[in-house]
Amino acid sequence: MILEVFTRVFVDGDAFDRTIAFYVDLLSGKETLRFAYPEAGLELAAVSSAKLSVLIIAGPPERRAPFEAARLTIQVDRLEPYITIMGKAGGRQLEPIQKTPVGRKTRFQHADGTVVEYVDHDSARG
Repeated sequence: MILEVFTRVFVDGDAFDRTIAFYVDLLSGKETLRFAYPEAGLELAAVSSAKLSVLIIAGPPERRAPFEAARLTIQVDRLEPYITIMGKAGGRQLEPIQKTPVGRKTRFQHADGTVVEYVDHDSARG
């Protein structure tokens, strides 16, 4: 089950807090997630609202570059069913499921060519 869909915004580290505040104000939303991703040299935060959710990825350009190919982040309750769903729909898994500071992730290329990161968070799995 899809829990939330995020558009992705990439910024330098010094713009992280300012960008979070901007989207909180713009969307009348709230910050729903914030964490450091030390293995990637990045910080991430999510701002969620009824109309739009934004995942802000902050760090130096060279650290952000591997993440910039993905257009969206889709949070699901469990990743495994999407391997089958994508296969049946003409998509393909681009990387194995990997641990993150808040759960797990993988990337798929949808049949239309769009690269999307799928995540499940520890609190979302039972």
